[in-house]
Amino acid sequence: MRKIWLDFVRFSLKMLQLANRGADLRDFGVRVGGVLLLIGAGLPAFGSEGVALHVSTMLGEPRRPGPLFESDEPDPPYLELSRALSDESAKVAAEDRGSDPIDLPLGKGIGSRISVSETFTYDSNLFRLSGAAAATAAGLKGMGDWNSTTKLGLGLEKYYAGQQFTLDYELAVSRYREFGFLDNNANSLVGRWRWTAGPDWKGELSAEQREATDDFAYYRQQQRSLGVTRQFTAGGFYQVAPDWFVGAQVGQGSRRYPDGSRPSNEIDFAGFDAVLRYAPASGAVVAVTRRRAQGQYPNAPVTVTGLSESRFEQDEFFAEATLPLRSGTRLLARLGTVSRSYQRFPQNNYTGHNGSVGFEWRVTPRTLISTTLRHDVEPAQDFVSNYVAVKGLRFGAVWEYSPKLRVDSRLEWRDAQYRGDPGFGVSTASQREDKGVLAAVAGTWQLTPRTRWITSLTRERRSSTEAAQSFNYWTLAGSLQWVF
Repeated sequence: MRKIWLDFVRFSLKMLQLANRGADLRDFGVRVGGVLLLIGAGLPAFGSEGVALHVSTMLGEPRRPGPLFESDEPDPPYLELSRALSDESAKVAAEDRGSDPIDLPLGKGIGSRISVSETFTYDSNLFRLSGAAAATAAGLKGMGDWNSTTKLGLGLEKYYAGQQFTLDYELAVSRYREFGFLDNNANSLVGRWRWTAGPDWKGELSAEQREATDDFAYYRQQQRSLGVTRQFTAGGFYQVAPDWFVGAQVGQGSRRYPDGSRPSNEIDFAGFDAVLRYAPASGAVVAVTRRRAQGQYPNAPVTVTGLSESRFEQDEFFAEATLPLRSGTRLLARLGTVSRSYQRFPQNNYTGHNGSVGFEWRVTPRTLISTTLRHDVEPAQDFVSNYVAVKGLRFGAVWEYSPKLRVDSRLEWRDAQYRGDPGFGVSTASQREDKGVLAAVAGTWQLTPRTRWITSLTRERRSSTEAAQSFNYWTLAGSLQWVF
């Protein structure tokens, strides 16, 4: 047992060294990488991926990242377990293996997995510009470009006496044909201890470091911006009565830009969640959460005459529920309030309501239709508004033609209205409003149990009352993925 732990620690240190050095395996004649799913820096309000409806804050239940604030700062930590691997890879990772005996050497007594993929993408408007004139003014050759992303994921997983230990490292190597200055290597390293203590206690300790480039829909500069997010969390649940649980989580983290691209956007954040959860045998889940979070911008230019904020506090209270109506059909809902207060200028403070309701209907054993309606209030830091209200409607469909072929599609409408008055004496004829429509379709072909091909086509159009914020684009991507 001691040998297993020594090997596990040595492997962790090696992976951390690779992440800190920004490992590049081109010296070995290959280009490899991994998919990054940022915790607390998820999907933008008008990003290329849809915003998932949060179901519950139950530890152990997969949940995808939530909306990114319009100010492009990470959300406070959520009480959840993240997934560094895709859903399909997670299924492979969950296979029973390497449990007994416990004294086998590393690689035999510990479940391991390797994922490799290659993705080619064409984006017709990479920098999300308003038109060809904007590209010319920025000194660019054009608006579109081809991108190649090679990915490698390495994972270890060990179960012992009711405990689960996981370690995942991912590397994404992205290269561009025309805009070579955007080339980057992004690393991700995640370690977790999912613990149990008797029949009533369970929880998780985790440490993460993730790298990802910023979305050009919000980062309005034509240069590379690679952010590094680090986060540490600890949490647990206790079963107080049959079907009833109480839980708490504390977390802290930071985001930095080692390339110096966005020093004023660097942030330190911390949060605390308290949760009451009811999960009866019917399969329904209802959870109530109280969250306290705070953030600080260490590089904000705070002067006597300056107008920058350097610190904020945020309070949230919300309830989430998933209610199964019949086999394959369920109703999902989320309702809550959010308030934010700033240190320097109280006129920036705001309070609002967040809510969403969704419905999933399994029409046939191979066809699933879903719809989601949502309303969110998020911060927006500029001189003419201090928050943004986002409304969205989404339709989705999944059709499994056969066990090996699947088609996913979605259609979304979104409206973001910038509101409030920070009181800086700057006024405009009308406040900013962005409206967007996104349509996407993807086909997945399972070539073998461990190999698949994915082709996707996405089209998005955003119109804004500020002409420079309008854009439209389409992307075509093909990806070959292996999991071993």
